[in-house]
Amino acid sequence: MRNWMDSRDYCLQRDADLVVINSREEQLCCHDNRNYYYSKQEFVSELGGIHWIGLSKRDPEGTWKWVDGTNMTSSSWGDDQPDNNDGAEDCVAARGKGWLDEQWVRWYDERCDRVKFWMCEKVVVVDHLEAELNKEVMREGEAPVFVDSPSSKTVSVGDTTRFSCYASGKPKPTIEWLLNDRPLKRDRTDDQSEPAVWMDGGDLVVRGVRSGVETVRCVAKNSAGTARSDPAELIVHDRRPDGWMYFNHSLYFISTTKRNWTASRDYCLQRDADLIVINSREEQEFVKELGADYWIGLSDRDPEGTWKWVDGTNMTSSFWGPGEPNDHKEPEDCVVLGHYWVVDWNDAPCDRLHHWICEKVALGGLLASYLEEEEEEEEEEEVSTAVTSTLHNNTPASRDCKTSAERRLSGQILLTPLLGESSATTGGVL
Repeated sequence: MRNWMDSRDYCLQRDADLVVINSREEQLCCHDNRNYYYSKQEFVSELGGIHWIGLSKRDPEGTWKWVDGTNMTSSSWGDDQPDNNDGAEDCVAARGKGWLDEQWVRWYDERCDRVKFWMCEKVVVVDHLEAELNKEVMREGEAPVFVDSPSSKTVSVGDTTRFSCYASGKPKPTIEWLLNDRPLKRDRTDDQSEPAVWMDGGDLVVRGVRSGVETVRCVAKNSAGTARSDPAELIVHDRRPDGWMYFNHSLYFISTTKRNWTASRDYCLQRDADLIVINSREEQEFVKELGADYWIGLSDRDPEGTWKWVDGTNMTSSFWGPGEPNDHKEPEDCVVLGHYWVVDWNDAPCDRLHHWICEKVALGGLLASYLEEEEEEEEEEEVSTAVTSTLHNNTPASRDCKTSAERRLSGQILLTPLLGESSATTGGVL
């Protein structure tokens, strides 16, 4: 997650920009001659969650404008929005279906320094060869260009997620999935002779059963060329314990009782964790959303006057509240997150009672797979992925498809728990 400015910088560095939703009717996707059309607004709505979009009023005029410089001509504001709640809500986030029972995407003005997910957009330019014959244009072929490619995902063991891959081109490209740059093999069976891998145009159902990190990418090929997507990380970590929450490769425990700084740290250490070390603005923004009155792992007890984290590192960046640290009226050698209405750092006496936040590294995940082998008859090595087959619904598609389940893109890979018997699915988000 990033703030609005950093999110836009991320897009610009990739020759893109934050998404511009300038009409409900604008067509975003059409593929495979099946007349699957849906607007940007519908696309954002189906994603769910909260994402920065390219609308703000940060310019001196104070008018809502898109990042491409155009004025906002149509909108999808939520109830009582925009409300400029604290006088500084100059950027816009879109909340998709399912958020607070929303049935359609809604826009909300937000402070630009809040951290959220974001959505980049760029125009896809398809290179092609053209020749003129008898005053007619004859296309020689269009090399594959990715319209949708895999993005990194983080899940717990047993959780499900989906990678999708779609490429345009003429003739229509075929999709091949790679795990750690090795091709996934089709039509593999397990010891019970049940289907273990089934792929058609890139669809794949698998299950990861232990923690680790893998890279996933797709390859699109046709007679005009080959395109390889950027690698995406698939991180599978051990299922988080009850009461812990996950953020950016770490697990966090938020206490509901109060203790002094030392007792709070002891509680964390007994659980193979420690008081939180905040070493990035993203992490600071994450914990700010939790509220105030939490011990963090920063103190100047040894030696006095030198702020150090519980992992022994010096404080290199800080997020002190106004006038802090100040040793107000008595020695204040420990640090609490938030004080009254200010959710920043405040030095406090170590014997005071506050809530606390524990942090520990979440184990990265290994999602092993059935891979292409050199010899078909060679004994199969032990693998850490169970794979089940998925079946397509071959009935003709309707022109009025609205849900992501019905808009299956060529080249999806679906991760789902392995059932006791083979199962079938017609697509959709699992």
